[in-house]
Amino acid sequence: MKTVRFLMIVMLVASFTSVVSAQKKVDPTGTWTYEAPAAPYEYSSGDIVIAKDGKDYTVEMVLGEYYKMKAEKVVYEKNVLSFVIYIESEAIELLITVEKETMEGTASYSEGTIDVTAKKKK
Repeated sequence: MKTVRFLMIVMLVASFTSVVSAQKKVDPTGTWTYEAPAAPYEYSSGDIVIAKDGKDYTVEMVLGEYYKMKAEKVVYEKNVLSFVIYIESEAIELLITVEKETMEGTASYSEGTIDVTAKKKK
């Protein structure tokens, strides 16, 4: 019985390891058009511009032609991008999963959490 249990654990670990290793790190750099339909109108759509500066990433959110917000606490690990922006003195924490051509995640602030989606611009 112990041998069967051991073999099952080994097989489970091996299959999990192959799934994890099959996930390639996606390059998040570029310009992404985002939508957050539940956000106030003036913040509900725009661009997220992601760049790499050495080993670190930078993020800037662009609303319209002139309003730009630089993100703080930018971290990109295992295809998940997290950062903080300030809108009207309120910290908004974004946690977004990056795929090849799309991003999906949430923006959390004092009144709750809203969904955010984005598509990479060509």
